[in-house]
Amino acid sequence: MATIELITVEERPGGQLLFNVRVTSIAGKIELPIAIEGQGSVTSNETTVLQFVLGFAKTGVKCRRRGL
Repeated sequence: MATIELITVEERPGGQLLFNVRVTSIAGKIELPIAIEGQGSVTSNETTVLQFVLGFAKTGVKCRRRGL
């Protein structure tokens, strides 16, 4: 089982938000910085970051299956 933690790092000029996403599993740990445009609420910001991470993971799985 994996755990995902979202850590808000900073708010940048122009409404951009920087998050660190930490994923920990049996296989190891990875931490990714992700910048998004502010969505107007904490929940919306976190949802946007999680959707990005999920899309990133799906792309990684597809590449792995294709041997890329």
